[in-house]
Amino acid sequence: GIAREKGVSGYIGDGTNRWSAAHRLDSAHLFRLALEKAPAGSTLHAVAEEGVPVRVLAEVIGRQLGLPVVSVPAAEADA
Repeated sequence: GIAREKGVSGYIGDGTNRWSAAHRLDSAHLFRLALEKAPAGSTLHAVAEEGVPVRVLAEVIGRQLGLPVVSVPAAEADA
C-alpha cells in the first residue's frame, strides 16, 4: 500500500477530519439485507457513527506496519 511505499503512515493537517468506517461483517450483513428486503429501485444510505479521525486510522496503520506516523501539510498532499 501507499504507507509501505512512502515509508510513513501520513494524515493531512491535524488529522481531525473524519472518515466514515464500517466493519466488513456489518457491511456484508447490511448488503444482504438490502438485497433481500429493500424494494427494487430503493436508495439506501447506512450510517452508524460520526466517523473516525483520520489521524487515528494513520496511527493504527503505522503501528501495524511499524512505520512512523506523520502529519502532511495540505500543500504537500496535493503534490
